[in-house]
Amino acid sequence: MSPTDDSHLALWDDIFKSRPWGKYPSEDLVRFMARTFRAVEDRGGIKVLDVGCGPGTNLCFLVREGYQIAGIDGSPEAIQLAEAWLEREFAATDDTSYDLRVGNFATLDWADEEFDVAINLHSISSNTLKTIQACIGEVHRVLKPGGSYFGKMFGTKTTGSASGVILDDGTCENPLEGLCKDLGFSHFFDKPELETLFSGFARLSIDSSLRTDNNGRVEIFEWVVTAQK
Repeated sequence: MSPTDDSHLALWDDIFKSRPWGKYPSEDLVRFMARTFRAVEDRGGIKVLDVGCGPGTNLCFLVREGYQIAGIDGSPEAIQLAEAWLEREFAATDDTSYDLRVGNFATLDWADEEFDVAINLHSISSNTLKTIQACIGEVHRVLKPGGSYFGKMFGTKTTGSASGVILDDGTCENPLEGLCKDLGFSHFFDKPELETLFSGFARLSIDSSLRTDNNGRVEIFEWVVTAQK
């Protein structure tokens, strides 16, 4: 979930070092992969890229389901945690067929049309709009024709979305409240913006969910985006 702006990488390294991280993947991701590849018996030929893989929670789920995996994160600490987790997952098989890289979301260091699926679980939200635009273009580039994108992004109804230092439309630095408080850059999307950002994809589906936290004091609005190249 870390950004790629150099001024915030140290912040995210500290976050990954100091926080415990869950063992379970996003329920929405599990549902998407199950629906998309329900009929595929041998998933070893399906290659998935996790953009903003963090410490590897979703990667480990994908490994257990038999997919080929690759991941990128701006935080070296996150990649180290993910590698350690994957090594434990692979211990019984001695399989090390995964590709993790520290890098910039705006320039994905993979070849054109390399992946069947690209996923992003909120990490893209932790960037400025310029990086987000470049990242979505790069995701489109590295996907095979007919390849799928799955992502979750915070919406403008999320608590704290208009607080902190406003950098551009939808982007603030260090929101003062809510789930993104003090997490550096946070971009909050609305539906027309998503439609524009993903206009280069052949198919686009945008769903949403709204939930509360902390006894109703915090609202978390999430977009669930699926697209096909």
